[in-house]
Amino acid sequence: MTSCILRNYRKDRCAKCDNLCAHRIALEGLDGNSGRLGNAGLPADYRGITLANSPAREGQAKAYRLLEQYLTTFKRHLAGGERAKSLYLWGESPGTGKTTTASALLAEYIAHDYLAALKAGKQPQQTPALFLDVNEWQTQYNIATMTSDEDAIKRIGADIKRLQSVDFAVLDDVGVRDATEAFRSYLHAIINYRTTNGLPTVFTSNLPIEDMAQVFDDRLYDRMRDMCAVIPFEGESKRGMR
Repeated sequence: MTSCILRNYRKDRCAKCDNLCAHRIALEGLDGNSGRLGNAGLPADYRGITLANSPAREGQAKAYRLLEQYLTTFKRHLAGGERAKSLYLWGESPGTGKTTTASALLAEYIAHDYLAALKAGKQPQQTPALFLDVNEWQTQYNIATMTSDEDAIKRIGADIKRLQSVDFAVLDDVGVRDATEAFRSYLHAIINYRTTNGLPTVFTSNLPIEDMAQVFDDRLYDRMRDMCAVIPFEGESKRGMR
């Protein structure tokens, strides 16, 4: 049984928790792969990961010290105060923990949103956050356009609208240099809407943020740069060690 993402927010640290815990079911579903984490599209391999138990924490100690401070802004953001900033997690080497960390932040936001709603006596949102694997989404787009699959193209359109307006989003691996102009325009529409409306987004990339001026355009790069805190991930790939 994976660790519940509420563990660090409960006084007993979920000591009596089991698979029938109502809060756990609300977040993960009865099967551990649905609920609010499943609604977010979070890959199964990253379910249950938080900043506290992240396998990337030890190797990226400097980044995680900054992220612990960032985590404190969620409470103010959800209370209607100062908005949480966006983050740009980048490092040239793959496998340094960027996706793991972005997934942990998404889980932390879902936990904060869930607990804040309960405290206010409100029904927690079913989908307060979304995770998008940009490479996988690009593959889906390529297949849909090559096969003229109208249903798949409609789903991509629906994805764009959901990603534009969801409270918190992770866009994993935004360095899409070889994408078609049409696909880049879809990503542009998502990012532009979110930056314009001050919606927090966590980007991961193997490219420095300055390269987004070439991936997209100068105007969008300027918006991303103004709204994002850039956090570098150093070292070599640790894939296979998680």
